[in-house]
Amino acid sequence: LFIDAGCIDNRLKQMSETFAEAAPLSLAWPSLAAGYEKVFFYDALPGQKRSEHDEDYELRRDAAEQRHLYLQTLDRFRVYQGDARWRSGRGHEQKKVDVMIAVDMLKHTIRRNMQAAALLTSDVDFRPLLDALVDEGMFVTLIYNPSNTSQELLGAADARLPLSCYQMWSWLNDASRALVGF
Repeated sequence: LFIDAGCIDNRLKQMSETFAEAAPLSLAWPSLAAGYEKVFFYDALPGQKRSEHDEDYELRRDAAEQRHLYLQTLDRFRVYQGDARWRSGRGHEQKKVDVMIAVDMLKHTIRRNMQAAALLTSDVDFRPLLDALVDEGMFVTLIYNPSNTSQELLGAADARLPLSCYQMWSWLNDASRALVGF
């Protein structure tokens, strides 16, 4: 399983705003990893927002670092970090993350290190990657956010698993499940 952290974080935020009065929700990561031999997690530490106080930024950055450190201690998990850079008119964006995912998925496919691959993302930029993996004979499952994934990306995968509210709920820790309430 290859995870684009931005996608799962976005879906958690949507669930929180819809069902938990915007309270932060947390995943039970071992539940998410069930059924996969390895989990590759790709993220970037956040950049500081222009109007953000240093203390607030440090709290956000520390939380991201703690998540990465925690995930690294879980069996089967590997964590890779890209960069966050400021872009005029767009704010902070992750850099290198998509390329790291693409390189790793292609590398493991070509080496035949896996029988099937799952990619958790909604980014249409991954369409060429999915096409290449399928062309190499890899069976690819796309795990995606149904609210913002294009038909183009969906069409490139062999199988699709939407990040439905129920699917996300099944991956939440007990405290977050109680906040969501279903």
